[in-house]
Amino acid sequence: MKVGVLGAGVSGLTIGRLLQERGCEVILFEKNATAGGLARSRFTNGLLYDPHGGHILNSKHPEVMDWVFSILPKENWQYTERNAKIFFRGKYISYPFELSLCELDTDDAVDCVYDFILAQKGEEPSDFREWLVWNFGEGIAERYMIPYNEKIWAYPLEDMETQWMQGKMPLPTKKEMIRSMLLKDPSERKMPHSSFYYPLRGGIQTMVDAIADGMDIRYNTNITKICKRGRKWVINEEEEVDQIVSTIPLPLLPAVMELPAEIVQSIYRLKYNSLSTVLFECPKTDITWLYIPSHAYKSHRVGYQSTLTPYGCPVSDRSCGALEIIGKPIEDPEALAHRHDILPEELGYTETLDYEFTEYAYVIHDRKYRDSITAVKAYFSENDSFHLLGRWGTWNYKNMDLCMADAMQLAKELTL
Repeated sequence: MKVGVLGAGVSGLTIGRLLQERGCEVILFEKNATAGGLARSRFTNGLLYDPHGGHILNSKHPEVMDWVFSILPKENWQYTERNAKIFFRGKYISYPFELSLCELDTDDAVDCVYDFILAQKGEEPSDFREWLVWNFGEGIAERYMIPYNEKIWAYPLEDMETQWMQGKMPLPTKKEMIRSMLLKDPSERKMPHSSFYYPLRGGIQTMVDAIADGMDIRYNTNITKICKRGRKWVINEEEEVDQIVSTIPLPLLPAVMELPAEIVQSIYRLKYNSLSTVLFECPKTDITWLYIPSHAYKSHRVGYQSTLTPYGCPVSDRSCGALEIIGKPIEDPEALAHRHDILPEELGYTETLDYEFTEYAYVIHDRKYRDSITAVKAYFSENDSFHLLGRWGTWNYKNMDLCMADAMQLAKELTL
């Protein structure tokens, strides 16, 4: 069986390698000059930079961890306990916010605890904004949850659904919150991805390159046409394959293949966010991620990649970070360092060292999402030789490990 895989990101590489190991002939088509998709790395002035946002390895699926470590052995990874902070009113508060109320000023802490104890009454709301208030109470929601999510989604929270959050947002019980207040110990505050692995050298690109090794990848190749010729699929009018696995963003498909008008409409109703990241050098820090809820600053988060591996920054008494800003491309990235509305001055951002814009960064689960994606998936599921996979292929906000798990399942189905 010959399989064409559209996109050589994590999902495409995983399904490609698994199918190749099962005896399939696999060709991957990748528009960029390197593999990895959103999970790529490069070095600028010796500083490690994950230009599309940081990607770490952590999974509840042991088969995913075992598979990755079979390709890039465990000794090539740095194991790190997450040390995330929230920059709140000039202070560094431990993450998650709702389990770190003991670090707030007394009035803020009392309001948040009181509202949290009274929360979760009545029917659970279906819109994201109301759900945040319902679940965490008004104190926590108004101080942190709502402003931070307004920044990262740049979309009306009341027009977003809530089903996508499973496993992505720490949801403590009231007992856990009270315990955190009494113990005042950040190590007791568990969260998703509280520990993780990251390649010792070369960034997440090292994992990507290890998976891609030995595979037939056609780099710098845009998909321009997909059509059916008998029982075969033809890619770009030259490559015939028996099966196609598409991991590229769904909105790219209507321009390259014939689809029913109603499916095209469903695809174009799907919403997403774009992302800019900026690499900068800064004073030494042991923080892994810093969340910035205040609307006084454009950036919502900083990922300190020099904390993920000791080889991320060549100068031992300095660190490097990548600030993230949601929205359109930034016309003059160098000028950002001279603005006061990008990052708090305390973070030491004085020069832009590198910049990257990512068109497709985050899936937005709005109120029309469920009906739209259900229609799209139903249409493609009727064809047993064209398969959707990955964050953008299935339009689902999934982390890297879940994309790998989905690829494993699809590989089994295709080779039964």
